[in-house]
Amino acid sequence: MRKDRLEMFSDGVFAIVITLLILDIRIPDVRASEIGPALYHLLPRVFTYVMSFFVVALYWLGHHRMSHLVRSVDGPFVWLNMLWLLFVSVIPFPTALLGRYPLEHIPIAVYGVDLILANITGFFVTLRLKDRPDLTTEPVGGSHIRSIIPAYIVTNGAYLIAIFIGGVLPIGSYAIYAGVLIWLAIRYSRSPHPFHRGARGKEN
Repeated sequence: MRKDRLEMFSDGVFAIVITLLILDIRIPDVRASEIGPALYHLLPRVFTYVMSFFVVALYWLGHHRMSHLVRSVDGPFVWLNMLWLLFVSVIPFPTALLGRYPLEHIPIAVYGVDLILANITGFFVTLRLKDRPDLTTEPVGGSHIRSIIPAYIVTNGAYLIAIFIGGVLPIGSYAIYAGVLIWLAIRYSRSPHPFHRGARGKEN
């Protein structure tokens, strides 16, 4: 398989996922006098939509920047990429759950577990590039892997905390999810790879 075919397929998946996120927000079927309260009740869905939109956007940006390191692909890399897309494509489901049951523990936990699985899979994609330097335009060395491990631990550790406190302090879980999102967005604006402490430079 050519690299460009995998990129086009992946971009299509990300586009569909972002589109599916909005489908859970529908115009309320109420009388005109009840529009205000009905829109107020939609706020949890709007919040989870916005949060998940930017989560998927960051995953897409990470995938896009990673593609600059990829020269060619092999079978294991393709399937790791597919597994990563699997967990990304699931995001609309826990997003819809959160919008409908915003203060319940199970939706909060399902959302966090999916993010953790997506992150872990993304890490294994990076490991594959390290193990197969012939697939990359520049080496992904052990120092790079060691530099990103602490940030992966912090991010997934924060998600685990959000999962465990969701039953007693759901607002705290949302604060963690949003806080990690903002932190990653800031790191993306400063570095080609948000988890790589030493990464600097401009994106091609």
